[in-house]
Amino acid sequence: MPASAKRKGRAPGSKSEAPSGRRGGGDGPDLISLLPDDLLSSVLSLLPIKDSARTSVLSTRWRHLWTTASLHLDSDCLHRNKRPSASWTPRHQEAWRARAVDQILSVHRGPLPTCHLAGYFLDNPTNVDTWLETLTRRGIQDLSFFCHHERRFGEEQCFYRLPSSLLTCSSLITLKLTNCRLPEFPRSLPAFVNLRNLFMQFTALSDDTFRDLLSNCGSLQHVALIHCAGLRSLRVRSPSLDSLVLKCSSPDSGDSIEELIIEDAPNFRRLMLRENALEYLQVEILDAPKLELLGFVCMDIKRLKMGGTCFEMNRTVSSLSSRVRSLKTLAISVIFDDDSEAEVVHDLLKCFPCLETLDVRIVFLDDPHDGDSGYWEQQGSLDCFDCHLENVTMKGFEGQSTDLGFAKFIIAKARVLKEMTLLCASDNWRREWIENIQQQLCLEKSASPDVEVVLMKDRYRIDEFSTWNLVIND
Repeated sequence: MPASAKRKGRAPGSKSEAPSGRRGGGDGPDLISLLPDDLLSSVLSLLPIKDSARTSVLSTRWRHLWTTASLHLDSDCLHRNKRPSASWTPRHQEAWRARAVDQILSVHRGPLPTCHLAGYFLDNPTNVDTWLETLTRRGIQDLSFFCHHERRFGEEQCFYRLPSSLLTCSSLITLKLTNCRLPEFPRSLPAFVNLRNLFMQFTALSDDTFRDLLSNCGSLQHVALIHCAGLRSLRVRSPSLDSLVLKCSSPDSGDSIEELIIEDAPNFRRLMLRENALEYLQVEILDAPKLELLGFVCMDIKRLKMGGTCFEMNRTVSSLSSRVRSLKTLAISVIFDDDSEAEVVHDLLKCFPCLETLDVRIVFLDDPHDGDSGYWEQQGSLDCFDCHLENVTMKGFEGQSTDLGFAKFIIAKARVLKEMTLLCASDNWRREWIENIQQQLCLEKSASPDVEVVLMKDRYRIDEFSTWNLVIND
């Protein structure tokens, strides 16, 4: 056998031509082009939009394949290949991206399941309305629409008014909005019938619009309202709602939510509030039988009512017959140096006899003073300590007499405690300090034989919702 044939790995006289005369860039056949169009379209749908569109130059057959593939459009991934000149500004880039989105939507005919649009759309709303109407017709399922706005000092906040056609999009499952204004909900037509996840940030809507939103969206499960404008009194009546994330401005901003009332939410499980929200927000939980996660609850409570238990201005009116047995996870923010706040913590824990996880954010006064270091030594056990509390995290732990006293109280009373994590201020992180804390915790007297205490250096600011994973689309 000739050596050349051996090197090429084929018998003498064998043909090397690819089927149908197609050849790849090497010696072998172009096997990819032999695949059926639907399979090639599936492959193209996995590529970034620019790479998918580039395949149109491969051959006549490939020219229009990308236009029928499932498209995941992201305006942030659209960049001009040509190196910009010195006069090129971000506004030029913005205009170029807008033209690119126009061209893509004009030639693409396949499914559009996901789309992320971000830009200064208030400058050119006409094109954007057309984009959103096109996405509505094409079966968009996951839409992120972030309208940037540079507000000058003294200028009122501007919002992009969404077209009413978006409300009728029956395919939409997840919607994320920034700097937008929701239109009024139609009385005669169904709206957002399959929407499950709604995230709104710096978005304008009224109390009536929020009420219509919940009543129209029978599939809505997760809602996040982050610094939204126009809301005063939120009333939740929804058979499907699972979770609500609420970050609202303080009253000083002049645009603050005053009350939140959970009136009728049979499947509601999670309520997540900004750390100090309860200082100025009145919350009533009237009917939420499956509520299992609540936080953050600050101890300087304006008003928190759960069934027959009401916390109001550091005064507790308690009816333990109406305790919330469904609650499994609680996050609190507390100044342990303030004796009145320590008392509220104790009364609050009485209300949740089935509590399994407790997250504590410790706040210290600018003008610190020593609280009652013996307060927790005088307290008896709580119902949740007997059979349920397994995990405790204390962030901002400094090992002072008051926060150390609370940690020792839990270790001494919680019979099924598995892990206590103490996130410590970096200023105190020394070998002598660590050994002293470990000794004072008296682990040899712990009520749980399996407890593990972990001391960690708290180097980074941890977001108040990081423990619970603020992803609204499960």
